[in-house]
Parts: sequence; C-alpha cells; structure tokens
Amino acid sequence: MVVARMSPGPHGHGKDSPFGCGAILQAIGCGGPDLVCGNRKSVAETLGPILRALGEANDEARPSTSASGRLIAARRRNFLGALWHGAFLSLGMSLTQPTTVLSAFIADLTGSDIWVGGLSTVLAAAGVLPEVLVARWIEPRPRKMPYLMLAIYLRVASWGILAWLIHAISTRSPDLLAWVLIGLLALFYAAGGLGGVPYIDIIGKVIPPGRRGAFFGSREALSGILGVGAALLVRAILADVIYPENYALLFGLAAAGLAVASLGFWVVREPPRASSHGRPLPWESYWRQLRAAGGRLKALVVVQLLTGFSLGALPFYVVFAKRVLGAPAEAVAWYLLAQVSGGVLANVLWAKLVDRVGSREMITLCASISAVTPWIAILSSHWGWEAMVAVFLLAGAFSSGRAVGFRSALLEISPPDERPTYSAVNDTLSLPIALVPVLAGLSLQVLSYPQLFALLSIFIAVGAVLSRRLHDPLDEEWDL
Repeated sequence: MVVARMSPGPHGHGKDSPFGCGAILQAIGCGGPDLVCGNRKSVAETLGPILRALGEANDEARPSTSASGRLIAARRRNFLGALWHGAFLSLGMSLTQPTTVLSAFIADLTGSDIWVGGLSTVLAAAGVLPEVLVARWIEPRPRKMPYLMLAIYLRVASWGILAWLIHAISTRSPDLLAWVLIGLLALFYAAGGLGGVPYIDIIGKVIPPGRRGAFFGSREALSGILGVGAALLVRAILADVIYPENYALLFGLAAAGLAVASLGFWVVREPPRASSHGRPLPWESYWRQLRAAGGRLKALVVVQLLTGFSLGALPFYVVFAKRVLGAPAEAVAWYLLAQVSGGVLANVLWAKLVDRVGSREMITLCASISAVTPWIAILSSHWGWEAMVAVFLLAGAFSSGRAVGFRSALLEISPPDERPTYSAVNDTLSLPIALVPVLAGLSLQVLSYPQLFALLSIFIAVGAVLSRRLHDPLDEEWDL
C-alpha cells in the first residue's frame, strides 16, 4: 500500500489552492490530500490528464508574454509612425508658410495687396468648409487610412505641379500662374481638410488615452525644432537662388517633405471600426448628429474662441517691440529663438499634464499663461525691448499648449464612432479664430498697442475661467 502526499506542483499550487492536488482529489472522491490508491502507477494514470488539463487552462488564463510584447511593439510602431508624419509634415509646411513665403510669392508675382489679402481667406475657407461633408461620407467606413493617404498625396501633387509651373511659365505668364496658384492652393488646403477628418479618428484609435499628451507634446516639440531649420533653409534659398527658381525649389522641397511624411503612416496599423455598415447616414439623421455634436462641443469651442484672442496679439508683439520699444533688427532672431524654445520646453510640461490629470487642467494653466503674457508686453514699455524675450518665450509655450490641449480634449469628448464628425464640427465652429488678427489690426486704428493688449487679455482671462466648465476626460474603451 502506497501513501501519496500531495505537494506544490510546477505552478505553485499546494493542497490549499483551488488548483491544488488535495482539492482535485476531493473533487474526484478520493478523500483528501492523503490517498490510498493501491500503487503509484494507478495514481499517475488517474490524475495525470486532470493535472495537465488544469495546468494548461491556468497557463492560458495568464497574459502571454509574447502577445504582450507584440502589443507593446505595435503601440510603439504606431506612436513613432504618427510622430514621423507629424515631424516631416511640419517641415514641409514651414517651407511654404502662408504668412511669409506664400504671401511674399504672391506679392512678387502680382504686385497686388488685394491678392495677398484674399489669399488667407481662400486658404482658411478651403481647409474647413468641406470637412462636414467629408465626415458624413468617411465616418461609417471601417478604415480611414486610405482616405488620409489620398489627401496626403493630393497635397504632394499640388505642390509638385506648382513647383514645375513656377519654373516653366512664371516669367512668361505671371497672371495665368497667379490664377493657377489660387486653384492649386485651394486644392492643397481642401485636401488638408479631407485629411484632417480621418487623421483625428486614426490617432484616437492607435494612440491610447494615457499617451496622447506625450504624442501631441512630442509632435509639437519636433515641429518647433524642424520649423527653425526650415526657416534658416528658406532664408538661404530666397537669398542665394534667383527668382522665380527660388520659389520653385521651395515648393519642390515642400512636396518632397510631405511625401517623406507619408511614410510614417505606411507603418501605422489602423484597427477597423468595430461596427460599421459602410453607408453614410441619411442627411436628416446626420443633421441630428451634427446638432448633438455641436451641443457637446459648445463649451470647448467657446473656450477655444475666447483663448484664441491670444493669437490676435502674436503678430503685433514684434511690431510693438520695433516701433515702440526701439528693438534693433537683430532682436527678431532672439525673439524667434525664444518662441521656439518656449514651445519645445513647455511641451514636456503639457504632455505630462494631459496624461496625468487630463486636458482640462492643462488648458486652464495654458490659458492663464496666455492671459498674463500681454501684461508683460505692456510692462516692457518700462523695461525695454529685452524684456520682450519673456513675452515670446511664453507665447511659444501657450501656442504649443493650445495644440496639445484642445486636440486631446476633442478626443476625450468625441465618441469613438463619431470622431470624424466631431473633428469637422469643432474645426468649423472654431473658424472665427482666423479673423482675430484682422480684427486686432483694425482695432489699432483707434487703440494703442498697450490698450489692444489689455483688451485681448480680458477676453483670454474669461476663456481661462470658463475652461473650468470643460468636462473631465470621459471613460473610453481603447482597442488595438
């Protein structure tokens, strides 16, 4: 007669464990941990299959190390791919910056201030107005990546064609090129509107909520650094290459930069929408969805509009420093350096705040900083032009903070299946921000610079207070 004493097995299950051998014996009616079963072979034959089955089930219940590793690798690949796109997109856009390069090219090409002024209106409208139509069409699609890639390559083609046309016909037919330029610019920014709708949905899918602050912060930091490099390259090309070949080269390089940026999304793996019939909603149903989205976004849009008055002051800080404070020409370089440095350094703070405490707290802090900044500019009247370095440092911080905070807040508010619609509604309702610099410039006809800065600060402060009414991050389910 053999006595078998049960001991912990390879998975650590002792006799008191629900998977322990004592429990197994009791379950099969053999009496408990001390069993008299006749011989060792009969015990092994009886218990072997049961122990193996339970061991395999227990192993399956544990997270697979290889599966966990694949998930981490996929998240890292998606993060870096989207970051790659954002960095080279910024580089390409900086080479053709609308308020500098494009405006200068239009002025050289036409010699008309009307053309220059109308350009910004065309670009703003072309980039936003198609979004609601695009969102209704794209939202029910299982995957949005094909539409984003279409938008990216439309933009590459627009800039590439424009570069060739500048080289080929700008000296012979400047008027024709001016009209073609407007058409290609409209296509370029309309493609940006087309791409912006699926972009926010894809980012919401592939970047988990706890990493969105890090993503947007890193993207803005890289954009600032590459933006400085692009600015130096633009200055060198415009100075050393004859007209119009200098602009042809800039648009060609911008097209190449956007093409390189697209490579980032070739490595991103977009999960399909969980439930999708692939058909757009009828307009009556979609109109109700638009109204519901507008209602949920109302508080966020109001805060964006009010704090957007900070953008109205930005173009006039350097003018104030030069005309009122007597800043020398080389001070502009220091101001640019301060603004870029402020954005890069602040993005570390913004990313941590969004990921740890949510976008609302981050937006409140960012808005508070932007409300204080105009008063530092006003006080610089007593301190001298050197003090304006602090203004540009803070301007860089809150400018990058707006991009991080409001994009993160939009993703927090938007239901996963309706992100394209929410993105389109948010951009459309926020369009009046583009008019703030124009209104600020008109106000300077009757106000002094300090009076303008003080007035803008009041609007920004109201936005900072109202930001406390924004929702905390919503609970989201996130799947890869």
